[in-house]
Amino acid sequence: MYISDFEYHQPKTVAEACRLLESNPDGAILAGGTDLLVDLKQGKRHHPSIISITDIPDLQAVELSGDKIFIGACVTHNGLADSPVLRQHCAALAEAAETIGTEQIRNTATVGGNLCTAASCADTAPMLIALGAEAVLTCAQNERTIPLSGFFTDHRTTALQKGEILTRIVLPMPIQGTGAAYKKFGLRGAANISVASVAAMVRLVDGLCEDACFVMGAVAPTPKIARGAIGLVKGKPVTGISEATVGAAVAEEAEPIDDIRGTARFRREITAVLARRALIEALSRAKRSQQ
Repeated sequence: MYISDFEYHQPKTVAEACRLLESNPDGAILAGGTDLLVDLKQGKRHHPSIISITDIPDLQAVELSGDKIFIGACVTHNGLADSPVLRQHCAALAEAAETIGTEQIRNTATVGGNLCTAASCADTAPMLIALGAEAVLTCAQNERTIPLSGFFTDHRTTALQKGEILTRIVLPMPIQGTGAAYKKFGLRGAANISVASVAAMVRLVDGLCEDACFVMGAVAPTPKIARGAIGLVKGKPVTGISEATVGAAVAEEAEPIDDIRGTARFRREITAVLARRALIEALSRAKRSQQ
């Protein structure tokens, strides 16, 4: 199927992109285009204007500044995976990016697009939420920052308002004693879509788990924080943590469905396994970071 005619804009700054979106309220933002262009070709979406933000330098870098890591919305998944900053300070996020699609997809698809598509099976979202990320949303009039955990309002629906663009993701610098891991299950080893996934983050201080977060993907309409499971870990001695018990608690909070990739029952069972494995690896990394 052919794409319908549209006006193509290629702004050079965020401000210019915001002005174009304001004057073209039915327009769409194009970053990597691995979702948008497919939808346009299949006739699922039509936009009279396409605004490409791929030529805006401010949106293409991963930078460390003070106690925060700033990730531009147009950083590709291979850009995340290969980032020296992330490899040193947030290796679990780089590893999550490596699980996405194929090499060609990772060279094109962007972290901002992955988040704005808001598919429940998105691989970057659970890890970013577990790490405490925030989303910077920019429009022609102002800019606001919200927790990424509040960015997803439903399956394929976000908190973006009319005229807003997701421009950056902000991560707090993990402090000593922090460990994180991401585990997913798909039906094949390459180009696989998550059947279930779990991101885990723990922070250890003097033998206690001072903080923790578990976020599930592909087993609820949006990435879901397993709050009950956090209560089994946070404030507890490391030696008293049962990975199997926590894994079961994470799975208990899942909201899986039956579809072509797996049954709800299977998704819940594999979520428990993934949570246990993610917690074990996160704890191991947290302990190593204290040495």
